[in-house]
Amino acid sequence: MIENHKHTWRHYTADTLINGFISCCGPMRISVSAGCFAIDTHIHSQYSKCSVTSIERIILRAVKIGLSGIAVMDHNDIRSAKDAVECADRLKQKNLIPENFVVIPGIEIASGIGQHIGAFFVDEVIPGNLGVSETVRRIHEAGGLAIAVHPYLRSGIGDALFDAPFDAVEIDSGSAFGRMPVECAYKLQDDARLKNVAKLGSSDAHYSSAIGMCYTIIQSDEITPDLVRSHISQCLTASKPSPVALRIRKMVGNMTIHR
Repeated sequence: MIENHKHTWRHYTADTLINGFISCCGPMRISVSAGCFAIDTHIHSQYSKCSVTSIERIILRAVKIGLSGIAVMDHNDIRSAKDAVECADRLKQKNLIPENFVVIPGIEIASGIGQHIGAFFVDEVIPGNLGVSETVRRIHEAGGLAIAVHPYLRSGIGDALFDAPFDAVEIDSGSAFGRMPVECAYKLQDDARLKNVAKLGSSDAHYSSAIGMCYTIIQSDEITPDLVRSHISQCLTASKPSPVALRIRKMVGNMTIHR
């Protein structure tokens, strides 16, 4: 067992309260059309200081609500991505999850301006505090895809996403509830500067009940990690918020649920 962050009773209390609040906002159930798969491409685990959710709990919850895959993206820590792949393999051997359930290895990096940048398909830690363009370059050198996560939250990179060759941007983020970050992100959908950048939906879940808050849809006859990578690279993705996300945005207004 790999050692995780040391969490206090405050973390577990917050986890119980916020999971309870989200659960009261309606059941999380994801249903997509035939020939489509739903993936939550940004989830935090107990390897992040701000989450106490175990990798196994994340995977089992994702399967339960109808997701076909996840990306674990912890802060500056690649261990959870490797652990998630191994955990999924164990659960498949026990027939507890579908054989085709996909786990995308990822990491969330703090850039030089203190804002977050995501990376998929990397197996090494990308150094932090390097600036946006340099961080994206390092991700590509490591063989990964660079993701502009929740761009218009305080911890997002904002318009700096136009200054580097990102592979994807989160249009729908489950951690964005204020009018400004939501509307600014939606405007990116049709921004000509991002015509070659894939559009993703992700929960940015720090709590198990938030998994699937927003998600990415991939249309295909099958799903594999390589196929997910190919669809992102070819901009063949679509983002979608869950009814729970829309309900909380209406209820909470300009608040966020974990920041």
